[in-house]
Amino acid sequence: MKNTKFYILFLLLFYALPALAQQDSITKLEEVVLSDVKLIRHSRTQEISVLNDSTIAENEPSLTSLLKYNTPIFFKENGVGGVSSPSFRGTTASQTAVVWNGININSRFNGQTDFNTINTSNYNNITVRAGGGSVLYGSGAIGGSIHLNNRFRFDGEFDNRLRLETGSFDTHILNYSAEASSERTSVYINLSGIASENDYEYLGTEKRNENGDFYNTSMSAGIAHWLNENNILKFYSNFYKGERGFSGTLAAPSNSKYEDVNSRNLFEWKGFFNNFISSLKLAYLDEAYKYFENRNSQNFTYGKAATQIAKYDLTYEIAPGMNLNALLDYRNTDGKGSDIAENVRNFGAFALLFNHDLDRFFYEVSARKEVTNTYESPLLYSLGAGYSMTSFYEVRLNFSRNFRIPTYNDLFWASGGNPDLDPETSYQGEISQNLLFSDFEFNVTAFLMKIDDLLRWVPNSRGTWRPENTESVKNYGLEFRGKFEKNYGGHHFSLNTNYSYTKTNDEVLDKELIYTPRHKGTASLGYTYNDLSLFYQFLYNGSIYTSSDNNYQLKGYGVSNAGIDYSFGKKDFLTLGLEVRNIYNKSYQSLPSRPMPGRSYNCSLSFKF
Repeated sequence: MKNTKFYILFLLLFYALPALAQQDSITKLEEVVLSDVKLIRHSRTQEISVLNDSTIAENEPSLTSLLKYNTPIFFKENGVGGVSSPSFRGTTASQTAVVWNGININSRFNGQTDFNTINTSNYNNITVRAGGGSVLYGSGAIGGSIHLNNRFRFDGEFDNRLRLETGSFDTHILNYSAEASSERTSVYINLSGIASENDYEYLGTEKRNENGDFYNTSMSAGIAHWLNENNILKFYSNFYKGERGFSGTLAAPSNSKYEDVNSRNLFEWKGFFNNFISSLKLAYLDEAYKYFENRNSQNFTYGKAATQIAKYDLTYEIAPGMNLNALLDYRNTDGKGSDIAENVRNFGAFALLFNHDLDRFFYEVSARKEVTNTYESPLLYSLGAGYSMTSFYEVRLNFSRNFRIPTYNDLFWASGGNPDLDPETSYQGEISQNLLFSDFEFNVTAFLMKIDDLLRWVPNSRGTWRPENTESVKNYGLEFRGKFEKNYGGHHFSLNTNYSYTKTNDEVLDKELIYTPRHKGTASLGYTYNDLSLFYQFLYNGSIYTSSDNNYQLKGYGVSNAGIDYSFGKKDFLTLGLEVRNIYNKSYQSLPSRPMPGRSYNCSLSFKF
């Protein structure tokens, strides 16, 4: 692959420096900083993990890498840069919602998000919410949800960051970001590009990862402005364009190529009026792809979808610690493709959310109902409560009903769509306990999930594959999370660990689901002293079944990464970094016949100015 587009992007980045004038001072509210307030306000009885700036930086630029080394989520990867899909508490990619600044952005075609198309450097905060969330975020939030959030600052600062990276397999990464603000106006911009030949060796063979090259560019930008002390306008925008070859397996080569373009735009008007907070969001999402079976040919299949969203959220503070939310949501999607005739889907939703904090005891109740022209939606609800028995020990309970709607492909695929499908319905319960001391935090959560009317593509009597509501699935398990931080005379130590045990059961076959490990564990150790930073990561994925009769297995594996950074100059103007991935040169696969890279290196150079 030629890296021409990458170097063009390098030149273009320097034309994006924003400037702002000083304005009158105003009162700053936490509501304004957070792009998705409901994530915190209505999720207190469920497990939430916030990944901070340093953790994100250690795993840039791939969202897949960030989450697989720092959360209980298992990823099915078709090699580096290939399709990457999560399994959260034993569910599928279609049952994991990806939420951008409060808006569900899973594809209208397959109901999924490819986590290798999300560049983590475009976001200030990435949060993982475990368990059902359909009342808040609609379809797909069954196993859990991933939240990509941007912030606005009103501190009068102007910050720039430029990061250059180069690594094994002819990989080059460039990122530029800037934030500027006055007391009334705030702007941010982030531009990124990555290009890689991705031609790593398959350890233990004489083969290489052929046709695995990829490049992508992305941009994230936003602006916020206070009209007066009670009203603020915010605008978020995100753009992604990518091209990649789909590498084959050990047994079968490939010469296919995939191109995709996605854009997201969100406008919000937020008002604060005594005990009321009003939020109006208007969003426009656009997605398009082209698939070339032969990348040297001009023949391709395609799909396009445009979605318009209007959301109104009114919060009323009944009394201190007692809040009632009313939420109205309307979505219109117009999609078409080579194998899908043009179809328009409309749906509306109404939700009520209530939470009450009584100091040591707190509880929340919420319900949601959708109306649509393509399926009958169930009543969704969530009930939760928690009690702080001491200053360091808390117990929480949550029960919810969640769902996933049929996708465009499920309903309208020309050769096999089924317009009579029902949405998947899930009932979930979980109990968690949390211990919190000054330097140490530990959490354990037990969960049980039952999914009815599972959507699966199965062959009919004529051998044609069609989607049907065919099966019921039961998942249960335990999740452990530990965190330790300590300072000794300027030496800062940190340790973050995750472990999950997940048992799945197809109740028709009485077998475990494929591509779901029972065991997954991660550990991340960090050390900082003055301008020096070190980190070490470890990932363990247990064995997975690769056939529905459980006769074939792919063995488990452990992989380690390590890195070092050193900063120079005033305010860490220059930082040099080196990272070694798969430091023990482990041969492993997360999917059958799709080897992952052996030992590789990455060097970085970062400027702050």
